[in-house]
Amino acid sequence: MADGPTPERFAGDLVLGLAAKGWLVVEPEEAARVVAELERTLEAVRSRAHRIEVSRRLRDAAGDDIRPDVDRLVVDAVFDGQVMSGSWERALVELPKYIEAFRLAARNPPPREP
Repeated sequence: MADGPTPERFAGDLVLGLAAKGWLVVEPEEAARVVAELERTLEAVRSRAHRIEVSRRLRDAAGDDIRPDVDRLVVDAVFDGQVMSGSWERALVELPKYIEAFRLAARNPPPREP
């Protein structure tokens, strides 16, 4: 569990550990598809986190003298930050673990038939 009653949303260390031990096996084609999607997601998260940081800097620099279009960016970014409550930053740490795990899993040999 995370802090409080909300369950943890990421398990990057667990998935990476399973792949490193050979317990997570994925067909190379499927792994490539998953990795590509995770990389697109990571890029979107990086973009969103950057936008939040830029809006914070704009707000800090402008103080009370902020233009309406900039104010809208700030309001949207603050809302995103509140809704996601730190998840953007956590995703930046966890998504690369998933990417590496699926790359490893694609190289793991399939289980042998008994």
